[in-house]
Amino acid sequence: MTLEDFFSVFVRSTRLHVSYEIQRQPEDVGVNFWGEDAPILLARNAEVVRALEYLANHLFEKQEGRKIQVDCQGYRAIRAEELRLMALTAAEKVKRLGKPFPLSPMSPDERRIIHLALADEIDLRTESEGFGENRKVVIYPK
Repeated sequence: MTLEDFFSVFVRSTRLHVSYEIQRQPEDVGVNFWGEDAPILLARNAEVVRALEYLANHLFEKQEGRKIQVDCQGYRAIRAEELRLMALTAAEKVKRLGKPFPLSPMSPDERRIIHLALADEIDLRTESEGFGENRKVVIYPK
């Protein structure tokens, strides 16, 4: 089975009204969905998109020779900007109050966005704390 077969079977068997495109680039493979039923893929913080990405990587990463990233209607870029803004807002609160501020639990990719957004803040530091699905970023004053 190929990556194309995997997504074709997924769309046919779920009977979702979505289309997808696979773009192979040197650093990764991008799979982007769009269509009438896209909100189903994006429900609950894009839980289905993340599950598809996990399965695709588990099954095809070695075959493809690079990481597979699944997206739907530009959700990843929108979410990344949302996380950056959240990080900056929380950082201002930490600076103002001088107290640590824990964010909600997030995926490793989302935590990375937070860490990078605040990496240049000289009077703050970030740490990931917790385990598994409860792992979150805490922003501390220095």
